[in-house]
Amino acid sequence: MPRKPRAEQPGAIYHVVVRGNSGQPIVVDDLDRREILRRLHKVGTSCGWECPAYCLMDTHLHLVVRTPEANLGQGMQQLAGGYAFYFNRRHGRYGHLFAGPYYAKAIVGESHFVSACLYVVLNPVAAGLCSHPRHWLWSSYSETLESARARDDEGLLLGLLDDEVTTARVRYRELVDEAVRDLPRQQVPG
Repeated sequence: MPRKPRAEQPGAIYHVVVRGNSGQPIVVDDLDRREILRRLHKVGTSCGWECPAYCLMDTHLHLVVRTPEANLGQGMQQLAGGYAFYFNRRHGRYGHLFAGPYYAKAIVGESHFVSACLYVVLNPVAAGLCSHPRHWLWSSYSETLESARARDDEGLLLGLLDDEVTTARVRYRELVDEAVRDLPRQQVPG
């Protein structure tokens, strides 16, 4: 029996996760990492998405996405399908790269939104891969703090924290620093 289509709403914000099939890696090296993030930005632009937070891990990709149109499924199909084709061709493999359908949960309210953005960039810290999100090259954390001017994607998050971009970035850094301190110590590498 086919899966029922997802209910999508224009203007909705989602926490999205796409995982490797059977927990397998979806990236092998930095070329793959750059390619999937390039495709994410390309799909985001073509679909009109705002993506204030993302984090690429070896076995999965987390996104926080606002979809001005009800096109999450369409965009995820472009992203996952296009990247899987690239990955299989590059690595001489075939078959499914991603496990089943992607996970998507609607985010409701400002507090849930900020929490989801923090959760996404804290993933490598919680996994014990680095001590702070600033050390993980494959997430939105450093872009949000360091880009010369706030991207539209960042404005969605930073705009909640303060009207002035510099102050909003300071508040964001403080929120992340506090969240890192609150993680269980056994998860944070020395």
